[in-house]
Amino acid sequence: MKGLSELVRLEDPSFYWDNPYPVLQRLRQEDPVFFYKPLNMWVVSKYEDIRHVGRTPEIFSNRDGIFFHDFRYGDVTKVQFFHSEAENIGLLGPPRHNEIRRIAGAAFAPKILAGMRDRIREVVCGLLDRIKPGETVNWSRQIAEPLPLLVIAILMGISVEEYDTLKYYSDEIIKVGLDASPEEIAEIAARIATSDDYFETFLALRDKNPTGDLIGILQQARREGLVSTPTILSLLRAIMTAGNETTRNTLNGAIIALAQNPDQMRALAAQPALVKVATEEFLRWVSPVRGFGRTIIQDVEFKGRKLESGQRVLNFFMSGNRDADAFEKPEEFNVTRQRNTANVAFGFGEHFCIGAAVARLEINILFEELIKRFSHVQLVGSPDRDLKQLNFYAWENVQVIFS
Repeated sequence: MKGLSELVRLEDPSFYWDNPYPVLQRLRQEDPVFFYKPLNMWVVSKYEDIRHVGRTPEIFSNRDGIFFHDFRYGDVTKVQFFHSEAENIGLLGPPRHNEIRRIAGAAFAPKILAGMRDRIREVVCGLLDRIKPGETVNWSRQIAEPLPLLVIAILMGISVEEYDTLKYYSDEIIKVGLDASPEEIAEIAARIATSDDYFETFLALRDKNPTGDLIGILQQARREGLVSTPTILSLLRAIMTAGNETTRNTLNGAIIALAQNPDQMRALAAQPALVKVATEEFLRWVSPVRGFGRTIIQDVEFKGRKLESGQRVLNFFMSGNRDADAFEKPEEFNVTRQRNTANVAFGFGEHFCIGAAVARLEINILFEELIKRFSHVQLVGSPDRDLKQLNFYAWENVQVIFS
C-alpha cells in the first residue's frame, strides 16, 4: 500500500478528479494534521479541526493569501489579482476585517435578500421555461452558468444586459486557480485590471444617484471615507467571482448527483419541503471550494504536531464535509439528510463566505421551481471537467434530459 506522501498531490488537478475521497479518508484516520512537504504546508482534514483553524485567526492567518498560487509563487492574490494597496477582505484579520465586512454586508441583509426573492424567481422561471421534457439540455450553459451571474447583477444593481462583461471578468479572475505559470498569471492579472474602469463607471453613477444596492452601498462608504477606492474595486472583483463560480459548480454538481441517484430526485419531487435540506446536501456533497490556505503566525502545538510560524495550513473543506465523525454515512448522497451538523462548504469562522445566504437562496429557488416541472433527470454522456483548476470543482457541458 502506498504511503500518504505518495498519494497526496495537492498541486496536481488530476488528484481531485481521480476520486480523492479514499485518500482523504486515510488522511482523517491516519494523519489528520498531515505535513505536505512540497509547500511546507500542514493539511487539516477533519471537520472539527477545520472549524478550529477557521475560528483562530490569531494563529492561522489569511494575511499572506489563501490560494495554492500564493504558496507556490508568493502573494499572487494580494499583489496581482487584487490591488496591493487594497484592504482585501479575504486577507484581513480582526478588527478591520469585521469593519469592512459590516459595510459590504449591508447589501446581504435579510431585508435586501427578501426583496430579491421575487426577481430571482422570475429569472429562474425564465431559464427553466425553455426546457422541454425529453429534449437534451446543456444544464451548465443554460442554467448553472447564467443564473449566478444574473443574481450578482441584481445584487450589484447592474442591468442584466451587462451579463457578457460580468462573465468575462468573473471567468478571468477564476483563473487564479488554474495550474498556471507565473507568466501566465501575470497575463491574466493584466486582463482583470481593466475591470477597474468598468466598475468605476457604475460607482460614479451612484455618486450622483445613490441606491441601496451593493455598488450604491460601497460608493456611500467611499464618500464617507470609510473605505478606499482600491478596497472597493477589490471587493467588487471578489464578490462577483466568488458568487459566480461556487454557485455555478454547486448547481452542476447537484444535477449530476441527482442524475446518478434517481431515487433522490424522486424523493425531492415528492416532498418539495425538502428543498432547503437538499441544498445543504448539495453543498456538502460537491464542496465547490476544495479548501483555503492559512499562514501560521505563531508557533503552536496542534493535535500532537509542532507547527511553526511561517508555515502554511490547508483547511481541506472537501475532506471535512465527508468526515464520519461529523456526518452519518458521509459517502452517501442523501437529500433527506437532516442538518444536525452544518457543512463547511462556505468555510468557517470570521471568513465564512459573505454571500452564502444569496447562494443558498438562488439554489433553493431553482430547485423549488425545477421539481414543479420534473421528477427525473438523466445524464447524456459524461460532463467535461476543467482539468487545470486547482481550487474549485468545475464542470462544463453537463448534458441532461428531464422528464
